[in-house]
Amino acid sequence: MHAQSKRLVVAVVGPTASGKTKLAIELAAALDGEVIACDSRTVYRHMNIGTAKPSMQERKGIEHHLLDVVDPDQVYTAANFKKDAAAVIEDLFTREKLPIVCGGTGLYSRVLLEGLNIPEVEPDETLRKELAELVKEKGVEALEEILEKLDPPSLTRIEKGDVFRLVRAIEVSQKLGPFSQMATMQRPDFDVLWLFLNVHNREILREAIVKRLLVQEADGVIEETKALSQRFGLTRALLNSVPYKEYLAYLDGTMSLEQAREEAVKHNYQLARRQIMWFRKSPKSLEQKRLTFFIDESTEAERLSESMREILQSTRA
Repeated sequence: MHAQSKRLVVAVVGPTASGKTKLAIELAAALDGEVIACDSRTVYRHMNIGTAKPSMQERKGIEHHLLDVVDPDQVYTAANFKKDAAAVIEDLFTREKLPIVCGGTGLYSRVLLEGLNIPEVEPDETLRKELAELVKEKGVEALEEILEKLDPPSLTRIEKGDVFRLVRAIEVSQKLGPFSQMATMQRPDFDVLWLFLNVHNREILREAIVKRLLVQEADGVIEETKALSQRFGLTRALLNSVPYKEYLAYLDGTMSLEQAREEAVKHNYQLARRQIMWFRKSPKSLEQKRLTFFIDESTEAERLSESMREILQSTRA
């Protein structure tokens, strides 16, 4: 019996800089699979170094899907991702390949792998411009006040200061009714095996974040940031992405290079902590199996290798 007859999807999730991409590629090579990127930043073309997008050499001949989907000045939503990724998964089942979903964007994994349905509402550019002006005049608190009147539950679920999510929730709530009531759950028609990469000692993760940032600098991330801003402007994708937003501050003279580095490390570490908390709560469905691996324990390497062999046997038995 092949993987596709069981309709099994393997999900490699966890915090930034934990080694998800490397593991996904190794699994794909061992299990005759292909990788589906589950990342709200690597979907953007030209944002390569700062998103740690795997190079062609790093991919080792493994096919990767949903990288380089849109330009940085275009809108790409979780609903877009769900539709595109679901189509890829069905194609992989048809071709008897094992889908390996890899990434740290919790909302993307939830809509695809846990069946969260988010209403599709076309962006209202007029409303968005009005709200952008409101933020300039009165700050992000003005958006929070609007959403609190429209849909209080949504406000509690949006990270403080996330202008895009606030605008999106207002946009949907005004057109369809409370955003929080529009989202529903429908179990996907495939099984999911979650591989959650975690750490006991978070300082290990912080060190990995620092190391990766220095490598990105050496690879030219500052030059990449400058080129992107000149070509596409100060888009939401850039302004909401570490380390681009920090290097933009360095390039416009509001931060020193050292300050930009410190801020990038701090924000990436905060992101990693949020990702750990998110994936601790996933999957919501008790029917989905989850294995947790702690990357800072040497014994975990043996356990992971054994699990890989078990997966291979179960998908090809």
